[in-house]
Amino acid sequence: MRRQLTTREWMLLALLGVILLISGYMLLFYMPMTAERDRCLGETESRRTEIEAARLRLEEKRRMERELELLFSAETPPLSIADYDNLQPVMFELNSILASTQDYSLSFSTVDASQTIVRRSISLSFTTGTYESAKAVLQQLHDSAFRCMLDSVNVNVGQGERNAVSVNGTIVFFEYQAQPQQTA
Repeated sequence: MRRQLTTREWMLLALLGVILLISGYMLLFYMPMTAERDRCLGETESRRTEIEAARLRLEEKRRMERELELLFSAETPPLSIADYDNLQPVMFELNSILASTQDYSLSFSTVDASQTIVRRSISLSFTTGTYESAKAVLQQLHDSAFRCMLDSVNVNVGQGERNAVSVNGTIVFFEYQAQPQQTA
């Protein structure tokens, strides 16, 4: 049995020791530190994204606040949406606007109350003597005290002696409902 190692064996043992030291360094120090660094970089990027999103929301909020200040500082206050079941005031408004026409008729559709903003559609037709008066009625409907939208408006100008202007269309009034009705 031999008690002494040869130079070659010593070199192999030294090489094995160096490999063990490098492997130990990589396994116990370098890889955990690299993983921690990557985690921190990812978290930093995530925080930057959150900060940018918060900054954009803050800018949008400030822009909207400036618009509201401008809107409420105007001479006439902005229109608000009437509370749900506003039919009687709407009827008075329509009657006062359409009273200047030669004749008119209204047809009510089913109210869409499935969302917070209720839509009340009313089909209307009216006749006036001139195009300008029909235009004035449509403008009054548009500028109504209640939030509304004119839709599918058709204007027909008569020919010959009786050149009456007939208008057909739909007007949708919007109302606010705190709790939407559930449909069965």
